[in-house]
Amino acid sequence: MAIHLGTSVQDLPGIGISAAKDLQRLGISSVRDLLWHVPFRYDDFSHTKPIPLLRHGDVVTLTGIIKEIGTHLSRNGRVKLTEAIFENETGVLRVTWFNQPYLEKTVPAGTRLSLAGRVDRRFGSATLVNPVREVSGKGLQTGRLVPVYGLAGSLTQFKMRQAISSSLPALREVTEWLPDEILASENLPTLSHTLALMHTPDRMTETEDGLRRLAFEELFLHQLLFAQVKRQRSTCSACSIPTDVEALRAFVAALPFTLTKGQRVAAWEIVQDLAKEVPMNRLLQGDVGSGKTVVALLAARAVLAAGHRFAYLAPTALLAEQHYRTCRLLIPHVSCALLTSAHAMLDGEEMDRKKFFECVRAGEISSLVGTHALLQEGVELPELSFLVIDEQHRFGVEQRHALLKIVDRPVPHLLSMTATPIPRSLALTFYGDLEVSTLRERPTGRLPVRTEFIGPGQEQIVWKTVQEEVESGNQAFVICPLIDFSDTFDTASVLETAKRLRQGPFKGLRVSVLHGQMPSAEKESVLFDFAKGKADVLVSTTVVEVGIDVSNATVMVVLGADRFGLAQLHQLRGRVGRSDKPSVCFLCPSSLGQGARERLEAVVQCQDGFVLAEKDLELRGAGNLLGLNQSGFADFRFATLADVDLMKKARNWAEKILSKDPELLAYPFLRERTRRALEEVHLE
Repeated sequence: MAIHLGTSVQDLPGIGISAAKDLQRLGISSVRDLLWHVPFRYDDFSHTKPIPLLRHGDVVTLTGIIKEIGTHLSRNGRVKLTEAIFENETGVLRVTWFNQPYLEKTVPAGTRLSLAGRVDRRFGSATLVNPVREVSGKGLQTGRLVPVYGLAGSLTQFKMRQAISSSLPALREVTEWLPDEILASENLPTLSHTLALMHTPDRMTETEDGLRRLAFEELFLHQLLFAQVKRQRSTCSACSIPTDVEALRAFVAALPFTLTKGQRVAAWEIVQDLAKEVPMNRLLQGDVGSGKTVVALLAARAVLAAGHRFAYLAPTALLAEQHYRTCRLLIPHVSCALLTSAHAMLDGEEMDRKKFFECVRAGEISSLVGTHALLQEGVELPELSFLVIDEQHRFGVEQRHALLKIVDRPVPHLLSMTATPIPRSLALTFYGDLEVSTLRERPTGRLPVRTEFIGPGQEQIVWKTVQEEVESGNQAFVICPLIDFSDTFDTASVLETAKRLRQGPFKGLRVSVLHGQMPSAEKESVLFDFAKGKADVLVSTTVVEVGIDVSNATVMVVLGADRFGLAQLHQLRGRVGRSDKPSVCFLCPSSLGQGARERLEAVVQCQDGFVLAEKDLELRGAGNLLGLNQSGFADFRFATLADVDLMKKARNWAEKILSKDPELLAYPFLRERTRRALEEVHLE
């Protein structure tokens, strides 16, 4: 049977119904999907050695014959040890497998095979421990750089390698979409050759070449999408919303606090954009606690005063409710609605959801605050003139493009906001279609958060401070890197830590638990209860990094702090110090490896998120700074951005090609790839 890109994985040799279902869990249903499922690392089994020359720690492939094999229990009786005597022309070697007694039948004495693994000499003679095996000559598992893939269900590495090996002939059908001029100038392999390199490399340098190609095309496509969205918005019309400047100044003068210079400049930039007939597309980037919400609501007030409508989208229900209360406080005498999964409210009163949607569609609501799910629920927002999106990094370029489709013209002016500072060297890549306003100052009255580095084993100092703060009527966060205990990482977990604290130093305190695997409704409930003071201590993963404002919280404890980047530690620290109460952040590393102390000391010494973002980029690379695990930025599979130069090259090429051919008429494959990308819109 001929294998094509569209062939179902179930039609591949060795893939039955069960394996096909497991592959489906990985998003793999066709040969095309399988070929794009690239390895996440490689085992180097390309080396061989004569048996007498093997050293402790050598990783080798050896080909020979099983002379003897048998299984017995370990001394403690917990592990079944299958031990064999293996021989080739260079000598004899002992081989040990753990809990694989079936090997006595599958590789009996006399079997010729290849073994690949690590040599252990700690117990005298050389032993090959738990090696992978295959019949000599196949070369899927041994004798080369062996790819290691992400798995699901009962899938094994062997079955995945076998399926991908069967799929490789379909690479002949892969269409190259990058222009020849880019491939030649940047010395990039073609797409089909790239995928072949990723699955069957001869040298690690080949995998590096392949990854560089895949990373470049992601960044390049990202820049093309930015350009498309920016060009599309420039052809759209928006309502010109002139601002009564004197009325706005009078309102600002009457506020119970003083705006920072940055807030004044940003507000002025926004109201100037609102007066244009081209839709505003601006990002308000501000450090933790810099007052972005106030700036957004000042602009919203100007919009409402001119007789227009606005909507404010937040990433969580808790944050939506916080903004709703702020909105009603700063913009009184205007109908203000809230829509989350739990509430449909108008002017502080709960409403029937059906009636609520009728009011929205009828244009009876001037201002609407809700979660990003507003756009998923199909809520019609008639005559919407101004849209604010909080936590921009959860709302990417594709979603901004979708807004142009789902909202009737004229297109609303768009203000995106983020509390994650981005170094200038990266801002153009992530926000290439946006104008950027930046807030760096903290509002008056906000005290800096005292930050202390606590060495391993000194946590009792921390727990004593938490107890004292709780006794004074305040609250505390305790952040852990993991949800549950792990043998792999010697670091704190949420469930283990909460149990230990409840039974020990926090006995008698109200300790609640929060992590990302909890149902959404349960997470929101825990957050609301903590915000309302129904818990003294919240033990959590980094799900509290954004979207929670508890002014009564004065202590942030970060366990396993060495496992976080500077930008994320700064975000976590920003969860406290949100009032005029003195606050403290304790950084408690599990261990102090190379560079960990330098990173943590940087957070102790510096309160400026932009400075820390630059430092994080310098120390760890942008992949860690902006990766999915930390901040949810653009969904890059391959572009870690460790090499910022690649990002700049992608941007330069996008500008160069679009400047001479905006419609991409001379680049049909590039035009088609961009079109498909713009159609692959998923509102999250």
